[in-house]
Amino acid sequence: MREDIFDFDGNYGERYEALARRVIPGYRTLFPMFTALIEPELPRRGRVLVVGAGTGIEIVHLKRARPDLRVHGVDPSDQMLELAERRVAEAGVSDGVTLQLGYAADVPTSPFFDAATLINVLHFVPDDGGKAALLADIARRLKPGAVFVFFDLHGGDTPEEHERYLSAWRRYWKIRDMSPEEMRDFNDRIREGIHFSPASRSLELALAAGFAEPERFYRSLLYGGWTLRRTRQRPVTPPAP
Repeated sequence: MREDIFDFDGNYGERYEALARRVIPGYRTLFPMFTALIEPELPRRGRVLVVGAGTGIEIVHLKRARPDLRVHGVDPSDQMLELAERRVAEAGVSDGVTLQLGYAADVPTSPFFDAATLINVLHFVPDDGGKAALLADIARRLKPGAVFVFFDLHGGDTPEEHERYLSAWRRYWKIRDMSPEEMRDFNDRIREGIHFSPASRSLELALAAGFAEPERFYRSLLYGGWTLRRTRQRPVTPPAP
């Protein structure tokens, strides 16, 4: 994958959220939805790890629902962390929020977190060991029984299913008033920079990483969202794709 296809420290990062609202069906409802789902399970002053903190939208929703939570966001993009810091401050929820430049592997393994989120991240990572490593890095930082929210753009389980939903997704862009030029540009980015895996493959990797009990809470064309639980088992090497 060329590093400039999805440059979160450049032009793409600047307009990421506006684009996400436009091309991800149900984007606005995703964050209050998963927050409502997991918030009752988190202990008082619980610790939540947000991997790919992006624009800070997850952090703001979590903190508004539960001001007592301690939320740690990590992201490899300086620009995205700056956006997150500004958004959190403007929302008045900075207390208990920490932000770190880096990857999940850079987050200390102690103390453990009570929950973690991985929203719109895994499809940027190739299935050459990278996806498995990221999921295992998250699992190692969670308490047994901790809830994990996973949302991603995934491929279909068959080539026919994938093409059907991908074609429908492209038509959705047009319905959302993308110009032909914008559609060509975004389609090129997807073709060159997205590492599609079937939903079944992503869940297989998550189970191998040390998660269990997957429950789907979101489905929208090629997007899917699940909650899973951290088990006590150590990560194992997943089958090859």
